[in-house]
Amino acid sequence: MKIVYYTSGITGSGRVVTGIAIGNALRRKGMDREFTILSSSPFARLADGFNHVEIPAEDENALSPENYPSSELFKKLKELAPDVMIVDLLWFPIHHFSKELPCKKLLICRYVHEKFFSIPLPGGRLDFDPSRFDLVLATEPFESMVPMQQINPIVIRNRDEILSREDALKKLGLDEGRQNCLFAFNGHPGDFRRAQKKYSHLEDFYRMVYSTNYKGGLFPAVDYFNAFDFMVCGAGYNQFWEAIFFDKEAVFEATESIFGDQARRVQECQEYYFDKNGADQLVEIVLKL
Repeated sequence: MKIVYYTSGITGSGRVVTGIAIGNALRRKGMDREFTILSSSPFARLADGFNHVEIPAEDENALSPENYPSSELFKKLKELAPDVMIVDLLWFPIHHFSKELPCKKLLICRYVHEKFFSIPLPGGRLDFDPSRFDLVLATEPFESMVPMQQINPIVIRNRDEILSREDALKKLGLDEGRQNCLFAFNGHPGDFRRAQKKYSHLEDFYRMVYSTNYKGGLFPAVDYFNAFDFMVCGAGYNQFWEAIFFDKEAVFEATESIFGDQARRVQECQEYYFDKNGADQLVEIVLKL
């Protein structure tokens, strides 16, 4: 079964990380050999071990009803010819040609404002049409105007797949003599430096380990979670739900985004508990299509 995960990933590494999480779930089923991540992400290097195809980001003109046949996105999807396509948020780039793709199509959606489903364009408003997808899945708890089936948040690793505390400390060159804090930001450029100044006082209490995927940080950071007693990180989808899933004591720094609301995630979801990785739930759904 050929499966393509499509996303943008222009800002931050989160979208590619979600693709890797799905790839890991497929690997647990022995089905990752025909899995492809298709994105415009500058963080393709993180997907080492999976097939990643990078395409340029294209605007509404390139993907319009008149021009989409010559777009890189359309041509690459026709070339890949997936049996199943998993679309992470980006319903609008494929809107005008999705019905030409004979594969099963799933849209996975984290929390977004309602305006995300109605995009104003120079040529007129583009409205989301759920009939173009076989299934729409919410990958975190939220209410939406669009009917969705909810699965658990998608996380890059399962709990039994990360390093023990002893091994994590050894790999990081740390010892048990002092409490350790992971300071990690992978969202917008500049988030890391702004937050570093705000939390500089933590160096008086913890041995700090600083990490950002913009500069070759720990990846995946979850592999080292058992080494840390406390975390400071962004409130983007992946970092937030990784901390929750692995039950880490953490403080989350929310930043603004166009369609999402990280502050809402922090306020409403910190007590949300789940045992099964949404990536595994998603793969089970794909196998039943």
